[in-house]
Amino acid sequence: MDFATVAKLRKYLSVKHHIPGRIRILFDKSIMTDPEALKLVKTAPKTLPEAVKKTKLNIFTKTLVIEYDSKRVPPKLLEELINAPSDKAASAIVEKLYSLLY
Repeated sequence: MDFATVAKLRKYLSVKHHIPGRIRILFDKSIMTDPEALKLVKTAPKTLPEAVKKTKLNIFTKTLVIEYDSKRVPPKLLEELINAPSDKAASAIVEKLYSLLY
């Protein structure tokens, strides 16, 4: 799981529950028709092993749980990324997240 992918697919995502270190994201089923999402099915996504600890997808509840290191990834920024109002805003948040990690 990488933040650029989350930014690209954010129009299908909403935060269902979030505590620092663990976010549950609800996704719309129409995500399955998006070419970017289909690429994820065919190839393993880039991961940030030091920042993202674990991901768990549940297609029946249409949720994705991301467990992450809240000391490295500011919880507020992660939520802002999913709720970003525009591609430009999402891109700026991705850049900020990567600058914090690298």
